[in-house]
Amino acid sequence: MSTAWPAHWPPQWATQAEALLPLARLREGLLAPRPQFYGLRPGKDALATALGEQALVEAWMAALGQAGSWQARWCTLQPLLAHAQAQGWPVTLFSAGRAVDVPRLSAVGAPDQPAGRYRCRSMALARLPDAVVHSKSNLVRVGDVALLDHQDDELARVPCHLSTDGAVLAHRDGRVALPAREGLERLPRALSLLGLHSFAYGHWLEELFPKLWACLDVPGFEAVTVLVDAQMPAQHMASLALALGGLERVRVLPPGQALQVDELWAVTSPLYYPIGPAPGAEDGVGWHVMDGDWLAVCLHRLAERWPALPDSPHRRLYLSRADTQHRRLLNRPAVEAWFSDQGFAVLDCNGLSFPEQLALMRGAEWIVAPEGSALSNTLFARPGTRIGVLAGPQLAHHESYAQVTQALGQRLCLCLGRQPRALREGEYFGNYEIDLELLPRLLQRLDEPAAASA
Repeated sequence: MSTAWPAHWPPQWATQAEALLPLARLREGLLAPRPQFYGLRPGKDALATALGEQALVEAWMAALGQAGSWQARWCTLQPLLAHAQAQGWPVTLFSAGRAVDVPRLSAVGAPDQPAGRYRCRSMALARLPDAVVHSKSNLVRVGDVALLDHQDDELARVPCHLSTDGAVLAHRDGRVALPAREGLERLPRALSLLGLHSFAYGHWLEELFPKLWACLDVPGFEAVTVLVDAQMPAQHMASLALALGGLERVRVLPPGQALQVDELWAVTSPLYYPIGPAPGAEDGVGWHVMDGDWLAVCLHRLAERWPALPDSPHRRLYLSRADTQHRRLLNRPAVEAWFSDQGFAVLDCNGLSFPEQLALMRGAEWIVAPEGSALSNTLFARPGTRIGVLAGPQLAHHESYAQVTQALGQRLCLCLGRQPRALREGEYFGNYEIDLELLPRLLQRLDEPAAASA
């Protein structure tokens, strides 16, 4: 890894770059177990504006230890699926984008969210020719076109800072600049599970891992290499090993690496996950909607591949969330003590292996947790499981969860708290507290027969 700015730079460039984005901070942020792309983005943008995208790519790749003559290559931004279809590239449509039903979302602490009908995304596999992928990036380059998985008005509806992405150097006027160099290593065929948020457990289970579930029964998949990022927790790799029967076909890309693939299998995500969204941009009902029935079919297909695991003895689970994470439950000790008194085992899944977490979900009859990645594990819970979600005052963003729990035959209810203070400028999520008097009502609603169809 480089410990100095590029040697051919004029001294004033190095001085200016160090003032805008200190090299030690850049290296630390890029190589951390949880890369700090969001925190690095303002300095990254400032460096590109002051010295240009070519200077940025030289500094960026040097900090990552990626040798070679890298260039900033400007590409036209296009939607992945629509562009593949327009080019006549092979596309397998798993689930067409269409209006789907979203069930009523039960809640305590606020009125229920009524049932509605909203549009879901298309789930499809596009086989892209001669494509370039980058670690920690949601974008794929084919020639001078950069492909991003957005559909309909998604990109226009949610203002984003695309330069937050691990490979995007700059974004303006419908174009993005990406690192490029000659002589990249080539693979004949690969499925990409790479992405900006691949280190996050919730994103892994809801955004990236489903791409593999979709391909399990596609002819020829057994000969496809699976691409994943480094800097992922061990649980991610363990889930892959269970789904694939081992990791022999998995290729891990270290920070900054790019590969060229003769035939890239690019699968759309069940939900749209914007890159660097502006705070509040995703608010509103009907935004987080998917084809819940299709995802349930994928989960049943995946379950057939799981090895036999002993169920956990815990029938009532409360999944704790650390105080160091965003969306902090401010009165966590009091809430956990209340659930413990009701016979719930209070557990932190963070240090558990994926098989251990899977066993917990399969054995539980009740699962309650603050909103966050631990709840994604309930995708593997059994039909009939009662699921309670503790969250801030916003009822939106849970439509897809309601769809999946309904398709899996589970019961869902939210318990909404309050935020003691308003969000500061630039904050995405606020901390909240839960009124303990709402908790008996939460359990009561989860036990009501009507909750199964809510």
